[in-house]
Amino acid sequence: MIVIFLGIQSKKRDVAAFLEDLRSLLENERFDVDSDLTLIIKNKADDEEHSTYFALLDLNYTASDVADRLRELTVAEYSETKLDTDDTDPLLLYVFGKVIGGREVYIKLKIKGCDKRRIICVSFHYAKYPMTFPYS
Repeated sequence: MIVIFLGIQSKKRDVAAFLEDLRSLLENERFDVDSDLTLIIKNKADDEEHSTYFALLDLNYTASDVADRLRELTVAEYSETKLDTDDTDPLLLYVFGKVIGGREVYIKLKIKGCDKRRIICVSFHYAKYPMTFPYS
């Protein structure tokens, strides 16, 4: 089976709205990093250096550190939007690149839920390929 991940470019205003929503969640006094932020951590045996597991260990990061980096994201760090074929509610995953510790980190995330909203961080790892930034 071949899986193709198509990337699209969201409009600048849509990226800004996503980041505003993200910051609103992260800065809310009721935000609990343990229940409101889900980090998908898989150790890719075939490409360990480009796994969230490896990056978190290498950076000595906890979920709280990841939340802090997510708060800092800007429109200039936006790279692309991907369609989530594993979980279509919501369908879109926003991809950002952030330099941390001198290396570019690939960050892919979405916000789920209506009443009880959660941040799903699907990827937080060193970029495998150079990233592009349409709004930098």
